Amino acid sequence: MTALARSLRAGAMALAASLMLGAVALAQDAPAMSAKDFVQKVGNDAIHELTDKSIPDNERVKRMRALLRADFDEAAVSKFVLGTYWRLATPEQRAEFQKLYEIVVAHNYAGLFKKYSGQTFQVLSERALDDKTTVVNAQINQTDGNPPIPVEMQVQRNSPNWQATDIKVDGISMPQTHRKEYASVMNRSGVAGLLTAMRNKAQQLEAAEPSE
Repeated sequence: MTALARSLRAGAMALAASLMLGAVALAQDAPAMSAKDFVQKVGNDAIHELTDKSIPDNERVKRMRALLRADFDEAAVSKFVLGTYWRLATPEQRAEFQKLYEIVVAHNYAGLFKKYSGQTFQVLSERALDDKTTVVNAQINQTDGNPPIPVEMQVQRNSPNWQATDIKVDGISMPQTHRKEYASVMNRSGVAGLLTAMRNKAQQLEAAEPSE
């Protein structure tokens, strides 16, 4: 894969991340929406909010962190990302991981949004998995002649609100990707080693662009 292709996919993953996080933030605004209409609204709002080139970098990170926090089950995502190591972590380690994960994810994805200009998010179809869970297929339409990037978002209605529980870009799940990346670190140095690495990274990121 070329550097340009990797950049496009990284940017798409960043956009998809915001869609998943924004979905929960906007859940209370549209409990009566269908899953398809809900995801379309989320996509439109996320692009408008996070691709604004007039805002400073740290403000973009703050907005991303706000999306992470607002009505989003960060504990559930943290549990999934840590995988089998969740059982080995102490309550204090779980809480620290959740906070550090929010910081690192917000910084890593927010910076990619400056590369977007004119892209659109288009919902294509939906299919119900059960009476609460729906998978919505969409795409990010590029402005440079490249083909659309497919996005698949799984949403769940927890009465009366919708929540996004997973998102895939070009078939790659964002939470699953993080789970694999962190597992490689924990296999070598355990949960404590992962936390040390994330703590150092978060301090570097916040020193450059404070988001609190």
